[in-house]
Amino acid sequence: MYLIEQQIKTLSEDGMFLLYKDVINRIGSHMVGGNPDPQYIKKQESILNLIQDELMRRK
Repeated sequence: MYLIEQQIKTLSEDGMFLLYKDVINRIGSHMVGGNPDPQYIKKQESILNLIQDELMRRK
């Protein structure tokens, strides 16, 4: 997860917004597909937390 965290730190706010939308869409499509994998959802949620942490750090 460290690599993802470092990559998020280099994104612009617009880039983080696009990543946020992508992660939300991935979670949503994964849930709609049936039989969701809790580990996959947990990983996507951790990316959302990293985005939130980075935005808070920048303010």
